[in-house]
Amino acid sequence: MAYPRLEDNGSTVILDLHGATVDEAVLLTRRTVAAAVRCGRTSVKVIHGTSTSRANHRNRTIKHTLHSLLDEGRLSKDITNSWRSDGHLILSLPLGGPIDSTPIRLRDVMN
Repeated sequence: MAYPRLEDNGSTVILDLHGATVDEAVLLTRRTVAAAVRCGRTSVKVIHGTSTSRANHRNRTIKHTLHSLLDEGRLSKDITNSWRSDGHLILSLPLGGPIDSTPIRLRDVMN
């Protein structure tokens, strides 16, 4: 069984949402973006997987929900730009904040 994973290389945080529910995925994404901003990371890559539903039906999937929240400006106020791919999003974050080299871990954003 797949579980969400998080990797932090000091510049980019990679959040793999496989195994999360839609609500868990939204919460983890928001918390990961907030933690990344606090620690001075420049981007977050969110792996949501490819959706098994057609885009014109807009079933409630992680991909469609994250894309809708981005379109509405409700995913995070800290996202300065985003790039979409079929299986992931790359979210740009503000530059120039203090850098904390301590790696962000999944347990840091789950509580």
